[in-house]
Amino acid sequence: MTVVKGRTSPDEQKAYQDGAYRHGYTGSVAIPRVDLWIAAFLGLRRQDSAVGGVADPSSLGMSPVFAFLCSCALVVAALAANASRLGEGWAVPTFYCAIAVIFLPAAARIIHPRASRLERLALIVIVTSALFVVRVIRAPVAFIDHDEFLHWATVNDILEAGRLFLPNPLLPVSPLYPGLELITSALVNLSGLSVFAAGLIVLATARMMLMLALFLLFEKITDSARIASIACLIYMGSSTFLLFDVHYSYESLAIPMLAAVLLASESQRMEPSDAAGWPTVVATVVLILALAATHHLTSYFCTALLCGTAVMECLRQGASAMQKRREILLASIAVIAPVAWSRIVGNPTGSYILPVLEGGIHEVAQLVSSSTSTRKLFVSDTGALAPAWQRYLTMAGVALICLGLLTGFLRSLVFNGQHRNASILWPPTRWRLWRSSLLQILVLVTLAYPVSIIFRLTRSGWEIGNRIGSLSFLGVAIVVAVAVAAFWHGTSRGWLRATALAAAATTVLIAGVISSEGPRILVPAGYEVSADSSSIEPMGISAARWTRRWLGGQHFAADRINRLLLSTYGRQKVSTTLESGQDTSMAITAADLGPMERKLLIDSGVGFVMVDLRLTTGLPGVGVYFDGGAQDRNHTVPLQSSSLLKFNSEPDVDRTFDNGFMVIFDVGRLGKARQPAVPRKRTGEPVQSLERTDGDLQ
Repeated sequence: MTVVKGRTSPDEQKAYQDGAYRHGYTGSVAIPRVDLWIAAFLGLRRQDSAVGGVADPSSLGMSPVFAFLCSCALVVAALAANASRLGEGWAVPTFYCAIAVIFLPAAARIIHPRASRLERLALIVIVTSALFVVRVIRAPVAFIDHDEFLHWATVNDILEAGRLFLPNPLLPVSPLYPGLELITSALVNLSGLSVFAAGLIVLATARMMLMLALFLLFEKITDSARIASIACLIYMGSSTFLLFDVHYSYESLAIPMLAAVLLASESQRMEPSDAAGWPTVVATVVLILALAATHHLTSYFCTALLCGTAVMECLRQGASAMQKRREILLASIAVIAPVAWSRIVGNPTGSYILPVLEGGIHEVAQLVSSSTSTRKLFVSDTGALAPAWQRYLTMAGVALICLGLLTGFLRSLVFNGQHRNASILWPPTRWRLWRSSLLQILVLVTLAYPVSIIFRLTRSGWEIGNRIGSLSFLGVAIVVAVAVAAFWHGTSRGWLRATALAAAATTVLIAGVISSEGPRILVPAGYEVSADSSSIEPMGISAARWTRRWLGGQHFAADRINRLLLSTYGRQKVSTTLESGQDTSMAITAADLGPMERKLLIDSGVGFVMVDLRLTTGLPGVGVYFDGGAQDRNHTVPLQSSSLLKFNSEPDVDRTFDNGFMVIFDVGRLGKARQPAVPRKRTGEPVQSLERTDGDLQ
């Protein structure tokens, strides 16, 4: 007789033995039910998706202690940021450790079932505030990130001209979606604050609005404050959360507005009577219209979510006719609003979105067909390899998210079933029985997360994957939270499992930051070539301010970094391929100033050329020196100083400014119709020069 021990019930063992006897086997058999274990792992049964209750909802619990701990961690983060400016090697790891100290203890408390609703909400607010202060510590006195300069230029135009839709060559679409800039300029005019200070206030308010709206939204669609607070923690693991979505950029305001739209939409659906929901419908419509004028991509994503929710609501059994009509109305407005706004302002988003999208899809197709090599993971464009601990943490974070999705995807669908049913997955008669149509859509949104990982393996598609990942995390957060609460933590009441899960969530957070910023999270001690925030330094800012004081408003051609500084600090017009389609970098980097280079400068209307000899000291940190054209992306060696200084030998070109590293050439006389530029005012020596004619930068 053979006996295989297992966990099956006596009835199940008898049924199995009866079958064995029918096949001529008389032994006593008891085997492990693998199918039941798989069902429990994936969450196919209602009992596998149950979530326990919480403590008294009126207690703040340990939140004051965690607030003090966060303040201590912020002091360490500030010391690390200052050490980075002094060139200390321990600064970046210490900065990441400070972020972990802010996050991990609060995460353990939130995951533990004994925390009250009020304590969970207080901890979310504390962690959100502390992580925003981390952003301020990184850039305490001015904007330093690339996208921030693009929108700063638009704000300056609004403040100076007093009207909207002025052209912005750095990002032509920015003036057409002025939601962020309108709020900032209004605050500047009312308070007298600088654009930077007003921008920080707007960003801080938007960040707090985002997390509160997400908490309330997740709580409504899951009916659990515990799952809602855990989902907020997981959402912080998005690669764009810590820094990118608090850059001074229109997406930083659009994402909170999207959360507010979804919260208002879900609130009107849950109104007890049909008449009571119409004020909330009106508020939702206003938010949809405001979002359409703030950010195009987020508005399109909002349209997809509301349309999907409307379809699910029409399919859901038990939905009233009024609820269906409201969802269809909101979905229709969500479709019409961005299209109408695009027609009104003449949206040129396709001119810069489509090439990036086509390039990314093409590289993904090549990756799938194995016809080309992928982007080297953890290797920068300059060839620098990320430290081992960053590589391992990033891979661990992605693996943990995938594990959470594996155990939470079907479990979330079962969890969303109505209480009187064991499952909405089987039999098919229960497929239309769910509590929240929005939760169904958010679960399906998680399917975009693996797609974002594939895009991030390519050079052209990295930015696409980064944006897709941030939006898909609205679904990832809630799915992983259900898995954590119902499966990984389960009915445990001890601190060991909660702490282990908090450590996993902290790994996801740090991995997201590394994948977005990596070693460049802090400002380094020295200048780095074309590395965005690591290239913003006093010398370039001083040169840009000099142009505003001595040259007035002129038309410049310059590299990627100095173009940002000239447009904001110098208030100059700059030449970009996004605006004119002319790649002036070809004239700057050419070995000689031939007829083609002259024609390019003349046709672009450029009056001054700024060359930065520091570009000859290394390859670009972000992969390009200028606009990212085909020639610009193929640099394998640094630029030659002889090419940048070729203007010295041209009789029609004057050297207007020279500080030893940066030179401004007046090329206005290259065009017959142009006259030499006349300085607006003179209050001192107008020309700085070291009398260098040519040669390599030493």
